[in-house]
Amino acid sequence: MPAGQARPGDIAGRTEQERELCAPSGSASVRERGCSSSRCQVLVTLLLLGGLFGLLTPACSAADRSDATDPNRAYWLINAARPAATHPAHSEIQAAHLRSLVEQVRFNQTPLSFDQGGVTAGPGAGDLEIEFASPAAGASDSLHYKLVGVDQDWKDAGKEREVIYSHLAPGHYEFDFEQGENEKGSIAEGIPITVIEPYWQTGWFRSVCAIYLMFVILILHKLRVRHLVRHALKLQEIVNQTRAELTLAAKVAGDAQEALKEQALKDSLTGLWNRRAIFAMLEREVCRAQRDRFPITLLMLDLDHFKQINDTHGHLIGDEVLRETAGRLIEAMRPYDFAGRYGGEEFLIVLPSCSPLNGLRRAEAFRRAIAERPVPTALGPMAVTCSLGVAAYDGSMPTEDLIHQADEALYRAKRMGRNCVCDGEQRAVAGRR
Repeated sequence: MPAGQARPGDIAGRTEQERELCAPSGSASVRERGCSSSRCQVLVTLLLLGGLFGLLTPACSAADRSDATDPNRAYWLINAARPAATHPAHSEIQAAHLRSLVEQVRFNQTPLSFDQGGVTAGPGAGDLEIEFASPAAGASDSLHYKLVGVDQDWKDAGKEREVIYSHLAPGHYEFDFEQGENEKGSIAEGIPITVIEPYWQTGWFRSVCAIYLMFVILILHKLRVRHLVRHALKLQEIVNQTRAELTLAAKVAGDAQEALKEQALKDSLTGLWNRRAIFAMLEREVCRAQRDRFPITLLMLDLDHFKQINDTHGHLIGDEVLRETAGRLIEAMRPYDFAGRYGGEEFLIVLPSCSPLNGLRRAEAFRRAIAERPVPTALGPMAVTCSLGVAAYDGSMPTEDLIHQADEALYRAKRMGRNCVCDGEQRAVAGRR
């Protein structure tokens, strides 16, 4: 009978369950192994996620290696996928006889022991070598073999009686072989072969690596977020500091600008407004007086015999007299009055909302503030007097005419003997000493 076919009585003598298991199916073994592997991977994943690494390795190792360590299960899976024609029922004596034909099994040059449970090799891919014994005297030389999962058809062992499979990948296989007999047909036997995969290719190891990688990514993410938060806080601190520095710099620049502006508008010796500034303020007050119709009184003050003070005591003493005079004028002014140095020892005092009569009284108050107290100098107290001319704004005259009118009144006060106050109508307040 040709190799690879069973006798008619063999299939008839089997039970219904054996016929179902032995039904031809080229992919049944693959599906069985795939389902088992899928269930194992699901179980491993659930255990890994629920056990928090503590229960992972033992459970996954037991689940993943069940097929490799349970030879009966591996043998059953292979037999379930074996075609009916390649598995005739035969006695234990016949099976032992066939197993005696296999002299040695080597994997990567390492001899392996085998029994009814089969052969376990690995881990990792390698070269599988199966060496058959020489046929006994009178026995048939016909020997066929097939590695289920690799070979599609039966192969003849030939005279070399040695089989080599190079780079056999991890998985479950069965090495089937048969020896032909003249009268009884062929007798087949199978050896389950399991090549264990390396641990780094197992499902549990990959699951652990995936969880470990997720854990590392989470840690790196938290570290990155913490770094970004710290960097943002540092940047915010730098921004706040820079903003404070810019605010301070702007304030300093504004103060410096105000100081420069004030320096440009004020007299450096007396601290009063200079000639240009006092003229601008007077012009502004005249415009307001025209619009709002309120009076303005302008005073022009001149220190008596000031040239004699400079000639006699020197310009430094004269400067002290000018500074003291300016200070006393500021003390006697109202908050909305303003005074400026007109030139030399002459001063202009603008009195907004002041009538001509009140202007004469205010001018007398300024004269007394200077004349009634000696001026302290480096050479001792010095008596200083002044003359004042008063001009009242009539509501229509130009600014130059108002200044000219005050200047004319000042000259009349000097002609009247100095140390007095005179207005445009030649009215005088107080007389000479």
